[in-house]
Amino acid sequence: MRSFAVGAKAALITSVLLITACNGSSSSSSSPAADTNTTNTPVVSALPPVLQCAAAERLPAELITADALEKVTSQLPNVYDTGNYSGDVLPSTSFDVSIALPERCPGDRFPVVIHSHGYGGEVSNTLDENGEVDKTAFFPQILELFQTLPHYGYVAVSFDQRGHGESQPDNGGGLARVMDPQAETQDAIRLLDWLAENADRFSIYLEETDIAKDIRVGLIGYSYGGGWQFPLALLDRRVDTIVPSGTWHSLINSLLPGDAVKLSFDGLLCLFADGNGPPDPGVTNTPAVEAMCNQIGYRSPQANFIRTKDDLMRTLELQGYDRDVVLQMFNRQVRHFQAQNGVGPWCDSDRPGCNDQSTFVARPVPTLLLQGNRDVLFHLTEAYWNYQFFDSIKDANTKVAVLTNEGGHMNPLDHLFEGSADCGGLVGTEVIKAWFEVHLKGASSPLLDTLPNVCISVADTQSAHTAQPQGLLLDYFPAGSQPVDKGGVPVRLEAAEVSVGQGPDDSYLGANFLELYTVPSDAGDNIVLAGIPSIDAITVTGVGSPSDAIAFFGVGIERASGDKILVDAEVTGLIENAEPYTSNPNVGNDRFLLPGVGERLQPGDKVGLFFYQRHVQFSAIINGASASGATTLIQTAAGTTYPDPVASAINEQDSVLNPPNPYDVSVVGVELPLFDLRRLPAGALSLGAVSGSAP
Repeated sequence: MRSFAVGAKAALITSVLLITACNGSSSSSSSPAADTNTTNTPVVSALPPVLQCAAAERLPAELITADALEKVTSQLPNVYDTGNYSGDVLPSTSFDVSIALPERCPGDRFPVVIHSHGYGGEVSNTLDENGEVDKTAFFPQILELFQTLPHYGYVAVSFDQRGHGESQPDNGGGLARVMDPQAETQDAIRLLDWLAENADRFSIYLEETDIAKDIRVGLIGYSYGGGWQFPLALLDRRVDTIVPSGTWHSLINSLLPGDAVKLSFDGLLCLFADGNGPPDPGVTNTPAVEAMCNQIGYRSPQANFIRTKDDLMRTLELQGYDRDVVLQMFNRQVRHFQAQNGVGPWCDSDRPGCNDQSTFVARPVPTLLLQGNRDVLFHLTEAYWNYQFFDSIKDANTKVAVLTNEGGHMNPLDHLFEGSADCGGLVGTEVIKAWFEVHLKGASSPLLDTLPNVCISVADTQSAHTAQPQGLLLDYFPAGSQPVDKGGVPVRLEAAEVSVGQGPDDSYLGANFLELYTVPSDAGDNIVLAGIPSIDAITVTGVGSPSDAIAFFGVGIERASGDKILVDAEVTGLIENAEPYTSNPNVGNDRFLLPGVGERLQPGDKVGLFFYQRHVQFSAIINGASASGATTLIQTAAGTTYPDPVASAINEQDSVLNPPNPYDVSVVGVELPLFDLRRLPAGALSLGAVSGSAP
């Protein structure tokens, strides 16, 4: 049974709410220059047997909450923003930790799984009662799975990130720096040291390797709790495996795709950071992030006019912030490391703990990625880039896999509800348990023996959270048009032009459709859209608007029934530019990639791109009391009204809040990843049981 003993704020974030945000002194091994990475990934040895004593001698499973444990202290400053921060700057950073221990005999030793929370969350102080994970939504399932792990022979450790929970500046904690490798990552390295130093106390298995204070350890968490895993795994070779869920590759791309501000969900994130927002949000941001939220948050009267990255940066510069410093803070995760081509310096030399020896060396890490198709904050293409990176550096002993599902960050203003962690018949939580058994215990697993490299959810967009789970099983992650010899249906449009918002009958919120493919009438339900759509070059030109035009577009279906479906509710933005875009701004890939999608198609479906003048994903949210004619309230899947009146600023009749946004688009080489099930091996389409979690 699910327990919510994590406080009102964490319960809010990890429940079925539709707006889940993203949900002592250090030893030598915590120095960035020590224990540099290796490219050797050993085969995991089996752990010694446990529970070999009589039942009367066994200690029961036990939860040691953060209140009962001393804080862990990292010898790094709690604040780096000394030029803008007005509070006390401390020479160290303290954070809360809780630990759940399995049933054990004296002398037993177990691997560790470390969890960290989503943005606005806090340490988990819960041990699940019976070890069973409820069939609920994706993010709550990940948290509950972690809380069950002591029942399966793991030491389960949870901790507060800087700026969250009890790791606040006024009690020895720090400012949330969005997973800076020189801040949050160094805190996590100190946590690994502390666990190794207390291995006997917590029944933790110590490895006998050349690595100082080596423990058998895996990482888990969603959203913000997924982002911390990448830099830690790549900077500390004690990490044996990672399971990031619903997280980013390039945080700038997630928050400002195509240099357009994703105002709707960015505003929701700011709501979690706002002390006047949800009860006890528990986040203390850097002054720069706080200033951003003051501009685009729901209490800002000008939020809907800060539409581009330049708009946002200009407002920050007027307040004394350096745009390069601000942007660097959001670009220091996997994208930062990948830009170094696998090796190079990773820290600023003027930061404590950094020196000329502080280098990053790519190393293989067994990686299981879970991502939501309809996650409108961290979409499927973020997982694609992460998969490509870790797959490119793996060796023969390293498994990298990705499962997509119908959960993740749901935007209630777009009427989205979160589905489960499952991809077709692959039950996400069962796959994670098997993953840890293999990579942390050295056990065998028939499930992992047959696990495909990639499973893409292709459930029906229109009822995704309650529809039958369907997943396409592949040995690679497809992007662009797929060749026939891989089961593909090649789809490529060489060139086209679209004009948006210039016709007399153009609706401000209506979609212009660019058709690419029509499903043949004799194809049945065998045609499947699954993967990452791509464009070789795209040019956006403004037409008569005093402000920058932004193209809002995504993969769409015009169905024979008359339905118009934005597949997986995914839309991206791209600001006008004189030169064509041949890659995603702030990512540096080799072609422009749209958010990934998955859908099983029907005969007669016309598939292509929808272009909009405006879309709810890119419209600010504002306080309902000040919204012109806007009264819609955010609700949970259970129908509970969100406690603060928040309404969308998107309003076709309000030309002041939402001036027209006409533009022309020219595209070259538009490709869709389509497959024909008749050309794929039997069993390529995996079907799961319907869970039924309707609102």
